[in-house]
Amino acid sequence: MGLFSFLFGGKKKEAAKPPVAGKPTSMEKQIAAAAAKPVTVSVAPGVAQAKLRLKLAAALRSGAHAAAYEAALGLADIQVKAGRKTAARVWSAQADRIKASHGA
Repeated sequence: MGLFSFLFGGKKKEAAKPPVAGKPTSMEKQIAAAAAKPVTVSVAPGVAQAKLRLKLAAALRSGAHAAAYEAALGLADIQVKAGRKTAARVWSAQADRIKASHGA
């Protein structure tokens, strides 16, 4: 031991033994189980929503208010399925405004 050994932790201890490579730990099992689950990302709702928004805009520009009303209701349905109640109310209100203002 040296004069300043107390600064460096005193006596040297044996190095910690690494875990046996053959046995997976519980954390590794959880990670493997999580990685095994297939991830499905559906782009279809986003595409459908974009198409309905374009249809709504085109229908309002051309004066096809019945088509605009249907597009707004379709957008409200998408929001309901996604669990977005506030957005669904907004699109339902928009559909009602279209229906009321143009007598559909």
